[in-house]
Amino acid sequence: MAFQSGSPFRSGVLVAAGVLCLTGCSHKDPVDTTLGWMQHMRGGVIASQRPPPPGIYDPYPHVGLTPTTTPEMPSPQARALITQQMIRDRNLMYRTVAANGTLMPEIPPPPGAAAAPKPAATPQAGNGSGTTATQPATLPEGTAGAIMDAADAPPPQPPTPTAAADKLSKPALPSTSAPSTGGLFGADKKKDAGKGETEVAIPEIGMPDVKTTAQTPPTPASAIPQIPSGPPAPPSFPGFNIPSDAYLPDAVRPNYDLSDAKGTAIHCVPQSDQISSGQDDTFAKLVTKTPHGPFYVRGFGSAASLDAQAQADAVQLGLLRAQNIAKKLIDLKVPASAIHIRGDAFGMGARIATTP
Repeated sequence: MAFQSGSPFRSGVLVAAGVLCLTGCSHKDPVDTTLGWMQHMRGGVIASQRPPPPGIYDPYPHVGLTPTTTPEMPSPQARALITQQMIRDRNLMYRTVAANGTLMPEIPPPPGAAAAPKPAATPQAGNGSGTTATQPATLPEGTAGAIMDAADAPPPQPPTPTAAADKLSKPALPSTSAPSTGGLFGADKKKDAGKGETEVAIPEIGMPDVKTTAQTPPTPASAIPQIPSGPPAPPSFPGFNIPSDAYLPDAVRPNYDLSDAKGTAIHCVPQSDQISSGQDDTFAKLVTKTPHGPFYVRGFGSAASLDAQAQADAVQLGLLRAQNIAKKLIDLKVPASAIHIRGDAFGMGARIATTP
């Protein structure tokens, strides 16, 4: 009878142990396992397995099927130009770091740290060992007594408004005391009388009236400052020399051609002489319209600085772009004698025109 009553308990223990074993083998906690069961019972897309990737059962490709065409890349001259620019930028960084110095400056100690004497180290009282202790800070002589007196004194109380009203309501009575002889007591009475008169003479405090009808008068023309035609003269101070370049004019900048270049625009890869793909129809239309030219190709180097070396590099990049465009036109049966190239420092891409 005892064995029959304990069998359901033992069955439950075995089921729980089996569930735990399955959970441990699949490396999932009970929450993930329960969630997986629910998704499987619901069915649908949640319970379906992920499809295999495409081409998983296809045979391996042959080595001979790899691309054999050379990818489009900038010309060796353009790559050499980019390398030279990177070398110059690196050397400029080295020189700039050497000129500016380290980023961690030497911070001097505070002004009071060097002047303030260090507290003397004295042995502690009653201690025969060599341990030291700093002396406590002390106040000047006579300061402690003044501080204690100020702390013990009661705070002054301001006069109440009821006392001032009583003094105003009571009429002034003649004094019945003996006339003052100018002694000490007479001086005290004069001081008391003066205090009473000061309290009575306190005026009332009120906010001024707000006037909304006030108008601001117009500002005369003579009060408006005039804008000078040129910059002010540099200041001069006695004992100081004016810099030699104070009166020099600004540096003369090159005379840029700011007009929009005419012709058909050709896009090039940034910082490269490579022609962007997808422009074959543009070249075909140009050659179909004028098969024998002439063509004036103008390449731009996208200069972003006024430095002479940067502009020279940009002109060289513009010439390389124009040369690649000329080769493209020659491949389309355009005579080489009918193509004229030019390089400019400032601009984007290139332009192809039939007139100079």
